[in-house]
Amino acid sequence: MNYQEMFSTLFIIIAVLVVLVNIITEVAKKIITFTQTVYVNAFVVILSIALTVAVFLAYWQIKQMEITWYLLVAFVIVGFMVAYAAMFGFDKLIKYFQDLKK
Repeated sequence: MNYQEMFSTLFIIIAVLVVLVNIITEVAKKIITFTQTVYVNAFVVILSIALTVAVFLAYWQIKQMEITWYLLVAFVIVGFMVAYAAMFGFDKLIKYFQDLKK
């Protein structure tokens, strides 16, 4: 298994998920009137986790790799990262990881 290729693919999937969540959220905000930003944030988190888990389960099935319980936990964690990037942008997410290194 070529891990470099797999990680590149996973990062591309995550970037596409962030864009997709942003697009769906903007369309939903035009259709549904959210009274507070808390509801928008909750919508983004739920949407991000649901899309991330669904997309990664499909990817794992296509690659015919075994799905274990800890992968599902990892998918949910990545879903939170997608939500964070969708709400605040990649710049804050990358800055946060750079601050963790220090």
